[in-house]
Formats: sequence, C-alpha cells, structure tokens
Amino acid sequence: MQSIVVKAHGKINLSLDILDRYSNGYHQIRSVMQSIALADKLTVSKTAAGIDLQVNISSIPAQENLAYKAAQRFFEAASLTQGARIILEKNLPIAAGLAGGSANAAAVLWALNQLYGTPFCISGLQKLAVKLGADVAFCLQGGTLLAEGIGEQLTELPLVDCFEFVLAKPNPSISTKEVFQALKPSDFGDRYTSRLVQALRQGEDITRYFGNALEPISTSFVPEIGLWRERMVRAGAKASMMSGSGPTVVGVFTSRRLAAQFVAGWQDQCWMAITKPWVAGISVVKE
Repeated sequence: MQSIVVKAHGKINLSLDILDRYSNGYHQIRSVMQSIALADKLTVSKTAAGIDLQVNISSIPAQENLAYKAAQRFFEAASLTQGARIILEKNLPIAAGLAGGSANAAAVLWALNQLYGTPFCISGLQKLAVKLGADVAFCLQGGTLLAEGIGEQLTELPLVDCFEFVLAKPNPSISTKEVFQALKPSDFGDRYTSRLVQALRQGEDITRYFGNALEPISTSFVPEIGLWRERMVRAGAKASMMSGSGPTVVGVFTSRRLAAQFVAGWQDQCWMAITKPWVAGISVVKE
C-alpha cells in the first residue's frame, strides 16, 4: 500500500471539568468527549524521504502544523528514513475548540503506521500522541470516552443518542492559554462529568448534565458565546454548551428539521454546521 485516505473527525466536549493545575503548567481535567461526523480529509502517501504537507487553506507555516509534527514524531520514533506526502483538506474550523489540529495529528500517526507496517500498537501511538497535544490520544480512538489526566487517560462509555449537533463558531478568536490562565481555585471541581457519566451508564436523559467549566471565562472574552447559547435554546435545542475552550457553541437538537431551520436563519452571522455523533476518531475513505 502506497497511500491511504482517511477522515480525521472533530470532537466536542459534552462535559468539561478542571480538577487541578499540575506543576508543569498542564491542567488535570475530567471530560466526556464525543467524536462528530464533521471531519477533515487527509491523503497520506509514502515517499523516499522528507515530509511534504499541502493544506487547502493558508494558515500557519507547514512545519508548525500538528500534522507535520506528527509525521516527524512517527519517523523519529519508528527509526525510519523514509518520508510522506500529506494532502490535508480542512473542513473543521481552526482554533474552534473542536480539536481539528489534534484530529489531523492523530490521523497522520494512524495512517503512517498503516503504510509502514504497523510498528506501533494503538497504545504505542497514543504515547506518541500525548507529546503532540492533550486531545490527540482521544482523536486516535474516538467515539464516546471519559478523558482524565490531561486528556490521555481514556475510558469507553456507552454511545450517545443520535442527536443533531448544530455548531456555531463566533467570529472573534480566543486564546486557550489565556482562558486557562484566568482559572481561579473556585473554578476547579467535578461539576458536570460524574453526573453525566452516571446518566450515560444508566440510560437516563443525559442532556441535563452537559456543561463546561471554562464557559464563563471564555464568555468573558467572547460574549457572543452566551448569545448563541440562548438563541439555540430558544430555537428548541435540548441543551447548549461551549466545546473545549471555545468559542464554538454546540446546540443539541433531537430534530433535524429544527436544527436545519436554526442554521438557515443564522448562517450568515458566523461559521455554522450540522453534524452527528460519530463512533470513531478516524475513518478510512474507500476510493
């Protein structure tokens, strides 16, 4: 096999709690993470040497892209001298709280592992993933998972219902670093995740337990977050919350019709999409 085409699925946080701050600057989290159908597409091919990354949108230099860094880390860890050509088609917005960069890194690790004879098992890939970013290990596995530690400690959970997720990303950008730096001791604690995990395992209505401890801080930087939440609930969403450190807001609808009506009424205001829960972080595209 000389090349492989994969989808790198984004993720949303159904819950996100911050438990503590480690001495190395990372934060201890507890979160129910959910893969979504919306995904970037990557074509990864074997080459004799070097890494060539081509992206369909101009953003950061190629060598600063997590997909490029993932390829570097794979070849170093596998002690391989060959290379790769990576063609990345972005569909997930950048810096949105949807783990687009992490999903790309995970997809590159997985694809290269397939192309070069699977030198790593999934746990081996996840050890490489942690060094690239807190969400990369989740994106390698995907589905519905409880994430703990910095996000690398993963436990499978029952799959969520087939909701329609409306994603709305307000136009102002937000700095993840600034959001975490603004955390106060009173913001720490398990406010949402334990109750959500229990509801998932007992088959209860989980929407009442969705929530994100970072949302008040992020909303202080981007007030539109609160506005989008209110709009979605008024339009019939069973729940609405921010994903990650934001600024993307997720509306949880049980009706495709209501979700589509909401997007049709507001799609000229910001980037929006409708998506569903997905059962994996990476999907192979049959071409």
